[in-house]
Amino acid sequence: MKNHYFEKANKNLFAVYQTIYSQADIEMWYDWNARLNDTKWSEDCYFLYCDGEKVGGAIIAPNVIMFPFLIAPFCDRRLFWKLLLLQGEAMSSEGEIQLKGILTENIDILMSFGAEIWRPRQIMCRPTDKLSYSLDDCYFLETPKESDIPEMARALRNSFLGGIAYEVFGEESIEEINKTISNCFEWYTATNTLNQVVVAKEKSTDRIIGGCIAGVYPEIVNNFSGINDVFVLPEYRGKGLAQAMIKYSITAAYSITPVIKLHILIGNPAEHLYQRLGFVAGPRFTDMKYKKSDSYT
Repeated sequence: MKNHYFEKANKNLFAVYQTIYSQADIEMWYDWNARLNDTKWSEDCYFLYCDGEKVGGAIIAPNVIMFPFLIAPFCDRRLFWKLLLLQGEAMSSEGEIQLKGILTENIDILMSFGAEIWRPRQIMCRPTDKLSYSLDDCYFLETPKESDIPEMARALRNSFLGGIAYEVFGEESIEEINKTISNCFEWYTATNTLNQVVVAKEKSTDRIIGGCIAGVYPEIVNNFSGINDVFVLPEYRGKGLAQAMIKYSITAAYSITPVIKLHILIGNPAEHLYQRLGFVAGPRFTDMKYKKSDSYT
């Protein structure tokens, strides 16, 4: 009978193993040190051993399992996840265990253990460049001011109601959205990239009808720009506003950074727009939720 057990790992050694054996740069860092830093922030790193040999690992904390990997030649994913879930249960209180960053090949196994898909996502990125755009004469783009944040928040909220983000994350209050945009303004001001934020307005009313919130976070790896949100009010869709705003932000980022990135939920229709604009998709991954069970199938 083989003896499987978990032991706390040195986080620096764990980071090297995870980077090599996970076989997926889900954040598309394109940088060895950045990949290592994916896990070095945590002290909850564990190797899975079989008869004294490392066969896998994961970050396992109370009610959370993330960044799992197998070490070749071990390849029994079902046994691996059974042992991970048992360890997660032993370390967790009652309630759900969140499974984060799960790659596609593991989803069916986890669903057979009773886990549910929560937030399927991927990173997309493309080079920054100087791009041209055109708009109907009744619309124009401009860099918003801090005083525009409340109107941006209202437009963003009304744009997302009933959409896929609303279904997955639920309804955010106007106060929460206002705070998120305010934080972005603060971060992008600190990195001198607030010029990448743009809003679309209707000339006749000077009303904000869409926006692209993009810029460089102060601690972002490789100084890559990131698109935080793109939104267009439902009644103004199909007029090329989203495409124009994204091109505007890509162009504004060109003098600062070589790459612009974003997270997107799988199934979001906007994925096709990003593909048309030259964004390439990274590995698909998902967060899942698992509730304690008495037995495994």
